Amino acid sequence: MKPLSIRIPLAPLALAAALVGASVPARAVVAAEVGEVTLTIGQAMNIPASGVPVALQRGSKIHPGDRIETADGGHVHIRFVDGAMVSVRPTSRLVVEEYQFNPSQVAQSSVKFRLEKGVTRAISGAAAEGARERFRLNTPLVAIGVKGTDFVVRTAADQTVAVVNQGAIVMAPFGDGCARQGFGPCGSSSARLLSADMGGMLVEFRNNLAQPELRPFNGVRSTEGTMLAGADTRPANEAVPAREVKTAARGGDEVVTAALVQGVVRSATDAFAGAAVPPPTGLLPAGTDPQPSQLAWGRWGAALDSSDFALARTVARDGRVATVGDSDYVLYRIEASKSPALPTGLGNVSFALDQSHARFTSAAGQVQAAAVQSGSLAIDFNSRLFSTALGLSSAATGVVTLQAAGAVRDDGLFVSRTANGVVAGAAALDGKSVGYLFEKAAAGGTLSGITLWAR
Repeated sequence: MKPLSIRIPLAPLALAAALVGASVPARAVVAAEVGEVTLTIGQAMNIPASGVPVALQRGSKIHPGDRIETADGGHVHIRFVDGAMVSVRPTSRLVVEEYQFNPSQVAQSSVKFRLEKGVTRAISGAAAEGARERFRLNTPLVAIGVKGTDFVVRTAADQTVAVVNQGAIVMAPFGDGCARQGFGPCGSSSARLLSADMGGMLVEFRNNLAQPELRPFNGVRSTEGTMLAGADTRPANEAVPAREVKTAARGGDEVVTAALVQGVVRSATDAFAGAAVPPPTGLLPAGTDPQPSQLAWGRWGAALDSSDFALARTVARDGRVATVGDSDYVLYRIEASKSPALPTGLGNVSFALDQSHARFTSAAGQVQAAAVQSGSLAIDFNSRLFSTALGLSSAATGVVTLQAAGAVRDDGLFVSRTANGVVAGAAALDGKSVGYLFEKAAAGGTLSGITLWAR
């Protein structure tokens, strides 16, 4: 895809802004300063609530309600009062809708931006770090919330694309469960999580899609968003919807994306998976096994209950690479190369359920305890096929059976999606263990959870 390039001469743009602003009454009280321009390149201006455009230069003050516009070749850096930094790239328009920060009551902070077109990079400050449920960046199509982050967004009228340099974001299209006037990440069923741990991925929403999609990008990670300008968001190996995956979907030449309710399977052509970092040596207590687990579940937040066996994400990812995940969990795996692959000759293997955690979430968002009562998993590594079944139960649903089957890719990742359920996971590269997450519609809500299996 060619980079978005809309050439807008500054003079006509300023004139149009001034004409629009002529009908807007000036503010009786000027809002408090919330930021300062630290760098300008080329032509850029600020259109405050009064509608009178002002050319931006280093030291220019930014207030709530200001609209930052850059011409072709224009570029602006802004540092906000809480330490946040925002970069506005050429031919872009960013509105500072709200910026409230009180260092003595950080949890009461609220920040909202609106990127109407172009590219911006945002690095979270104290407000977003301390009040993540009160940070929002809107585009014409989606809402973006953060988990303490550094991210880049490009938007046009029909498409929004984002990458994450650090932390994670949640992207959701506007509609049921996601209102433009809201704050924080939307919790709607169409929301998608993108974490820097997923490596080499971007999240994209187009106006003809029901939900955002995660895709590998064909560029290099950028500190200022130029990656987005050069990335091909529709690579030749276009993502294949999970429902279309068949036994032929194997090997590194085909990208398979699992459209989970809030997660995806990582691409086999992940350009930034990288070699796994060896676990630290000489730090293990005496008598412990020096060989780390090939697979480990990491969680974003605190444990939901005593059955939640996942580790803190920072612990689980040590020496491992992210494979599959959702907004609650990420499955990490030890990998020794940039192109991981299962060995040959593993045969047909039956696995035993080792650990599991489940919960039931009602349509109203209430979470109840659930359990995995039984399970089976078989993988034919020769034909690259898997089949699994779980017996799930909760007070709201009674006993429910989840069944899934499908293809296993050469890198050990797999996904199966039906009208009322989904399974997505990964096998360890030695073929001795497997992990997968699951979702199953039941009783007007969703049974979901994570599993680990062993030979």
